[in-house]
Parts: sequence; C-alpha cells; structure tokens
Amino acid sequence: MQNKNDNDKDDERGSSLKGLSFAYRISSELLAALIVSVILGLLVDNFFDSRPIGLISLIILGFFAGLLNIYRLIRRIENHK
Repeated sequence: MQNKNDNDKDDERGSSLKGLSFAYRISSELLAALIVSVILGLLVDNFFDSRPIGLISLIILGFFAGLLNIYRLIRRIENHK
C-alpha cells in the first residue's frame, strides 16, 4: 500500500517539476528576446545617433518576438501531446 502512495508522490513531483520547467522556459524566451532587442537598440542608436528611437522601437519588436516564440512553444507542446 505504501508503494502506491510513494508512486503518487513521485508523479506529483514530476508533474510540478515539468510545470516549473515550462514556466522557466517561457520566461527565458521572453527575457532573451528583450535582452537581444535592448542590445541591438543601443547599437542602432549609437550607430545612427538617434538616442531613444532605436531602443524603443526594438524593445517593442523584441517583446512581440518573445511573445511569438512563446506562442510557438505552446503550440509545439500542444501538438506533441
């Protein structure tokens, strides 16, 4: 009887770890897109001497790129199941 309880606890731990892994993956996708867009925005601003325009526009584009990556990740996981 105790073996069954141990297996249930292991399944719950595995399920919660998968959920935590998924949450970290989503947050890292968005964070990576934003970091890259900030770096590129700063480089564009320095090259063209257009201080806030490049940074702001690329942050917005990076945010939407991160959301698109998250959407693709969720679709891939849904199709995998």
